[in-house]
Amino acid sequence: MAHDSVLNKEEMYSCRILIVEDEVKLLEHLARIVYEAGYSTFTCQSFRELENMLIVPRKRFDVIILDRLLHGRDSTELMEKIKSELPDSKILILSAINSPSEKALLLDMGADDYIAKPFGSEELVARIRVLLRRSEPSLKLGNVSLNSHDRTIKVGNNEISLPNKEFLLLRTLISTPGKIYAKTFLYEKVWEMSPDVETNAVETMVNKLRRRLSDAGASIQIKNTRNAGYWIEE
Repeated sequence: MAHDSVLNKEEMYSCRILIVEDEVKLLEHLARIVYEAGYSTFTCQSFRELENMLIVPRKRFDVIILDRLLHGRDSTELMEKIKSELPDSKILILSAINSPSEKALLLDMGADDYIAKPFGSEELVARIRVLLRRSEPSLKLGNVSLNSHDRTIKVGNNEISLPNKEFLLLRTLISTPGKIYAKTFLYEKVWEMSPDVETNAVETMVNKLRRRLSDAGASIQIKNTRNAGYWIEE
């Protein structure tokens, strides 16, 4: 199994899970559990690898499953950095220490949940589901509401469907109405690719999304200004 890679077809699944574990067999076991639960699965095998990923994050993750010790290094040293660079990610700590004081310490440090080794696959998947229910349950602006969990969008009482990347684009814009997002930022966040590549992908998708919202009778509009970026407002 290749590490730090997508283990399934990303377009099939919307929720993205990063597993950080230094024991190869356990890493593969965890990846298999998460994959079979229907999530896009990424892996990371060392403290240094995770540290490097946080320098300039190129991917978003809904949940990060983080082993407490990575080749003897305490991964919680990176907790603050994770929260800073990946603020939307929920952190589920794996630890061989099963004590109330250990759990309290890790939760106080910023972990969203804690699971002691050994654990069953059903418990792990249940913990992931709980964390996903906590994250961005819904966003609303004007007569448009967006639910991140079931990937639904409603304009008034009518539900509309959007392709995955248009959904991510709308979610990004609607999460902070009025905030101007540079084209390069959107390209990195939605497409997760380097902005150095010449492309009109953002403009094309914004135009498609504008038409869909307008046709559905949405009271919100995507605005843009030359050399600045895009924002959404009612």
